[in-house]
Amino acid sequence: MTPPLAIAVVRADEGTAARLEPYLTAGERRACAGQRVAARRAQSACARVAAKWLRLELTAGRGAPLVSLDAAALAAHRPADYLACAITGPGGGPPRFDDGAFALSLSHAGDLAAAAVTTARAVGVDVERVEARAAVFADEHFTPRERRGLARGVAAGVDRAALETLLWSAKEALYKTGALDLPARFSFRDIDIALPPGGVRLAPPSVRAFALTARGGQFFGRAVLTGAFALVATVPVPPVAALG
Repeated sequence: MTPPLAIAVVRADEGTAARLEPYLTAGERRACAGQRVAARRAQSACARVAAKWLRLELTAGRGAPLVSLDAAALAAHRPADYLACAITGPGGGPPRFDDGAFALSLSHAGDLAAAAVTTARAVGVDVERVEARAAVFADEHFTPRERRGLARGVAAGVDRAALETLLWSAKEALYKTGALDLPARFSFRDIDIALPPGGVRLAPPSVRAFALTARGGQFFGRAVLTGAFALVATVPVPPVAALG
């Protein structure tokens, strides 16, 4: 059975972060304030509140495959409900809900913050701004198979910058699950996946669910591609028990 995977994207700027401050505990506000750069403080605050909202929605039995979070959506829950599901981090490790009841992952890029929450044991999310990259980026981070997939996508008429950003986001999301069997010293070429999730027809704007295998593990996820950003969230899928 595919585990639930809820994703939210929220505008991350100082004004939004200030409006979301009542949804953060004192400890969370201190953690965000500890970020040296103002933009990072805003991103951290907005991503945390997005993760809390996703958890509350899942607890209420509502799925959120992809939501652009706004004030109206946040008002569906009481401020006290947000304060009751505190998030630890970032110091010393990845963010986690204090009670460990749900897994979460946070990401940010520019003025966007993203969160993914699941009842599965782990989740990874990554959002990236679509931008052109030098040829050396592909050589350093993508495998020969992935570069061939890029070439097929471009030949099919998909923008190369968008596909490269999507692939990079997918690799980052898989890595952030913590479920990959990777060597102690690794490069992102050690993560080899088919590109793009869902086939070369994935062109902006597009949202698609996908399944993939990476480093011998099975994963389910969702890929989002627009003209401005790419987002991938993924969860490990436990193996089906053998029938005997």
